Amino acid sequence: MTASVPDRPRAGDAPVANVLMLGTAEWDSPIATNQHYVARELARTANVTFVESLGLRRPTLRRDDVVRMASRLRRALGGREVPAQRPRPAGTQIVSPLVLPVHRRPTYPVNRALLRRATADWLRSARPRVLWTFTPVTYGLEEAADLVIYHCVDLLATFPGVDAVAVARGERSLSPRTAVAVATSTAVQAHLAAVGFPRIELLPNVADVSVFTAASKPAAHRRPDVLFSGNLTVHKLDLRLLEAIATAVRGRGELLLAGPLAAGGGSFDAELRQLEALGARHLGVLTPDQLAEAAGTCAVGVIPYAINDYTRGVSPLKCFEYLSSGLAVLSSPLPAVAELARTNPHVTVAEADDLPAHLPGLLRPVTDAVVGARMASAAEHGWEGRGVLLRDLLLTELTHGR
Repeated sequence: MTASVPDRPRAGDAPVANVLMLGTAEWDSPIATNQHYVARELARTANVTFVESLGLRRPTLRRDDVVRMASRLRRALGGREVPAQRPRPAGTQIVSPLVLPVHRRPTYPVNRALLRRATADWLRSARPRVLWTFTPVTYGLEEAADLVIYHCVDLLATFPGVDAVAVARGERSLSPRTAVAVATSTAVQAHLAAVGFPRIELLPNVADVSVFTAASKPAAHRRPDVLFSGNLTVHKLDLRLLEAIATAVRGRGELLLAGPLAAGGGSFDAELRQLEALGARHLGVLTPDQLAEAAGTCAVGVIPYAINDYTRGVSPLKCFEYLSSGLAVLSSPLPAVAELARTNPHVTVAEADDLPAHLPGLLRPVTDAVVGARMASAAEHGWEGRGVLLRDLLLTELTHGR
């Protein structure tokens, strides 16, 4: 697609639409995901109301879940919160609906009423009204929209703890009302086609490449360190593989871990202690700038995911974060990464048993030319270009709908 919408509206320009975005995460969640970037990019030309997660995963009585629920209750009731962790794009409203994290009867009509109350400003807003949803559990909000786009970044129903029945029911209900469904991997694309979505655009995840490129260091300033950035969770990671990586790196450099512990539920405390005993170091939860600084001094970025029903649909944006930092990428055989490896010589995919054996070669010193080639391979996979494409998609669909 070619851009027909300016990156930022000119003074006096009216927004092209009022967009209600249903997310699957909190706005200030520790890791920025696809939905946060899409909201930022659409807000350049549209009014965006971002609705925080409706709680597809049933909470537990673990401390993290209790703290999260208490924080949501304070926000929903208008209470004071800690300062925002993630910038709010100009003209963007963040809504924290107070709904029950059970999406079947008898709570369904209660949640529907609560969600409509929380989104009343959008329901009363001027047309065109757009529902751009990352969750299929919409409680019928598509009925008030002039345009519906379903942005499916995961095989949600396969994630542990998620109400698969509610997800499946929501997707069946949403499919005939959706003008465009966006899939981030071929596995997600095939799933949406099987459900019956009539039009699907394949748009794999991209990264904020300019942030990472700006912090990338010359080859001479890099250490033989291996970086994993992301949610440290047993639901995604192959723990045996991570331990093998930590062992293989030890004595040459470090395995650096950056990200929250089990942000999607569960625990990772014991697993982290075991990795630290093998020489790994946890950097904590980093801002994008801090993560870019850390990545810019490393040699390899790893994606040590377990292969299961959920991860087969994952398109890791960290792939392009690593590349735009000048790192080689080494991954377990996720289908989306394997597809990229066919055309990108800086991405290596290997089975878990064979993956650590690739590390010695990738940790050897390289030239600035190699670092530059890795960065160049990510240049066309950034949010600046993707933002133009999404804004153009929005405007085109609105124009065709008139």
